[in-house]
Order: sequence, then structure tokens, then C-alpha cells
Amino acid sequence: MLSLFRLLFTGALIYGVVAAVRNANSAPQTGDLANAFWVAWCVIAGLFAALAWAPLVGEKVAGPITGLMTSAVCVERKNWLMRLVRWLEGRRQRRLVRWLCFVEGVRHPWLPAQFITGLNNSGPGSWLERAFAREVYRFNNIKHVVQAHEALRRHGITPPPHTNAEVNVVLLSLHKAVTPPRPPMPVPPATTPPLQRNPRVRIFEDAPTPPTPPSPPTDANPEKEAG
Repeated sequence: MLSLFRLLFTGALIYGVVAAVRNANSAPQTGDLANAFWVAWCVIAGLFAALAWAPLVGEKVAGPITGLMTSAVCVERKNWLMRLVRWLEGRRQRRLVRWLCFVEGVRHPWLPAQFITGLNNSGPGSWLERAFAREVYRFNNIKHVVQAHEALRRHGITPPPHTNAEVNVVLLSLHKAVTPPRPPMPVPPATTPPLQRNPRVRIFEDAPTPPTPPSPPTDANPEKEAG
């Protein structure tokens, strides 16, 4: 129904704009009444068109940010079949659990609880595991989507990119190659010469003057060095 309102109000807005332009070009001397009517028409139609399109635009804009908070919760329908599934799961009746989850998935395909339970109780490589993994992959819970992604790849199926941007980022990170650890870099030993005290610095007034450090030896015969 909301899609029908979007088409009607958007069409009314476009019709009003076209009629206003046509009236301004064909009969500019008719005064302000016709032009004012079409302006009012466009304002009202545009207001209702904006109200009809706002939920869709808002979902597209805020979906990647709030999708995990609004649609990632594992909702379980409290009916007799899911109660029976939980009762059988507690008694480790995995064969009955997965087939009852398959029946519940046919009855309520928009809920993820039965698909997740069936995936957890399906044997690796089985047909039911692949069927449950396809259904779990549609939802936005990161943990369960990663589990379904790995199950599908075990069956030789490459899942398409996920519709949720945040979930898709996590899935892409699973296929990044791990960088091998680099060997330690050898560091040469420090060759800093020992510091020498400045003899002109005296902490106390009556402190004795330290001896002057000896000067480096020099050659006493410069002519021999020149020769």
C-alpha cells in the first residue's frame, strides 16, 4: 500500500510541475490564480510524496548503522512446535530437531530461530546443513552469518556479498591473508662514550676542585712526523 501511495503522490507532483510550466508558457496573462493553484498543488503533493518516501530513504541511509541493533536479534516464536524443538534439543534428539526446524521454517520463513537451530543440529556436509545455511545467511547476526558462510563454502558454494555493509566487512576480513611474523631486527650495541664531569660546575661552595682530566698524548717530535 505504501508503494502505491509513493507512485500516486510522486505522479501528482510531477503532473503539477508540468502543468505549472505549461500554464506559464501558454497563458502568462491569466493572472496569479492559475499559477497560485498549481503552486499549492505542488506543495501539497510534494509534502505527501516526502512522507511516503521518507521511510524508504531513512532505511537506506541508517540501515548500515542501525541494522545490527534492529534486525540482528534472534527472535524465536513462542509456539508449540518451537517448544517441542527445544524439548527434543535438550534430550539430544538431533534428527527430529532438524526436521521439525525445517517444517517450522516453511511455516514462518521470516524468523531466523528455527534456521539457526537446524543449522546447529545438522550434520556437516548434509543437504539440510546447506539448506539451513542459505536461510541463515539472509539475516544480519554476524556470528550466525559467519557460521552459515563457512558451511556454504564447505559445500563448494561461494555466497554472494551480504546486503548489510557491516556484516560484509566482517566476511571480507575472513579471506585476508595472514601476514607472517617478521624476524627480529638486530640492534648494534650502544657506543656512547662515558660522560665526563665539567670541572667548572661546583655544587657546594666548599667543595674541592676536581682535578683537571689529562689531555690526550701528543707526539713530542713534530719533525719526525713531518718526515
